[in-house]
Amino acid sequence: MKKLLLATLVSTLSIGAAQAEGPTVYGKINVSVDNVKSDLNTKSTIAVDSNASRFGIKGNEKLTDNLSAIYGIEWGVVIDNSTNNVAGNPASGSTGGKASNGGTTTVDLNARNRYIGLQYDGIGALKIGRSDTYTRTSQNGIDSFDDYANGNLDMAQTFAGENRIDNVIAFESAKFNLDGFGALQGNFLVAPNDTSVPKGTGGKTGTNGISSSIVYTNKDAGLYASIAGDHNITSTWAALGTFAAAPAGSAVKNNTNIIRVVGGLDLSKVGVDGLSLNALLQQAKLADTTGLTADPKETAYLVNAVYKFPASVLDGLSAKLQYQNATTKDITSTAKDVKISQIGFDVDYAFSAKTKVYGFYAKRNLKNPNNPATSTSGVDQNFAYSAFGLGLEQKF
Repeated sequence: MKKLLLATLVSTLSIGAAQAEGPTVYGKINVSVDNVKSDLNTKSTIAVDSNASRFGIKGNEKLTDNLSAIYGIEWGVVIDNSTNNVAGNPASGSTGGKASNGGTTTVDLNARNRYIGLQYDGIGALKIGRSDTYTRTSQNGIDSFDDYANGNLDMAQTFAGENRIDNVIAFESAKFNLDGFGALQGNFLVAPNDTSVPKGTGGKTGTNGISSSIVYTNKDAGLYASIAGDHNITSTWAALGTFAAAPAGSAVKNNTNIIRVVGGLDLSKVGVDGLSLNALLQQAKLADTTGLTADPKETAYLVNAVYKFPASVLDGLSAKLQYQNATTKDITSTAKDVKISQIGFDVDYAFSAKTKVYGFYAKRNLKNPNNPATSTSGVDQNFAYSAFGLGLEQKF
């Protein structure tokens, strides 16, 4: 009898342990009170912004010693349950809060990354679903303002390449150790375009999009480096909507080819405690200019510095300074370039790894000398947008 009770107890505990290894719920709530000012509006506004707050479920199921099924679903959440009236770039058409690519947030939940796939230890993972492009993920989170002011300070408001796309078939390799010299990883996705046309009618079928990256990391040396590219991925051009020689038939969103290079250095590894430097450089061109009247090209860069103060000053305090710039020009004409630049400063205080408070200020300028001003203030030639905010972030 005692042996039977013991066996039953062990079996019950085993079942409980197996259940405890189920899906993981994760996310963050990031809410700020922001004062924003736009040259397109008569006065500044104050808004409660949700700043890409989100939650998700992810997990894996062991199939063999080396093979696992993997899955994840993530939703964006509008914490204040309202459309935030925050002005973005005039070119993007954004007059309200920013969704994943500059649109107006009108629903309480919206689709973020989601996938199902298989992972083989030491080889990599195959995923199917909706995801960020590998050009986007190659930035490795160096954009310090990606969520602030409801996304209206995201670097997507300055230049192309920050895309989350549907219809994705992706492969992410395992990280291969380079014998003490860091690790290397490769990523590749294809997004088949399911557009088709009936036989005997005009038009053409859609084209496939491709995104890939090679990532190098060396934690011992404090190094991060990546090179990434998109081919034929639909991307928002922040300047194209106000570009003087915008190609006839083109739009703010166009199929785009992009090359992006990213680097990061943690200087604490070489004796400068607390300081990290990051940089991003990219070039974007339209994937197809057939029948268009111009050939625009966008050249962009971003640099920032992050400093974590020593515990002797205040443990958990950090400061960030960032500058980004994009220049868009028609390489077939002599028209002056359209330039968008943004500078921002942020101070964070982390109570723990999951809880922080922060304050920030950023200003973006769009210089568009090709378009004649339509008002006495000339805002169409020199448009400015600024935001100041105080916020709280809680991860779980």
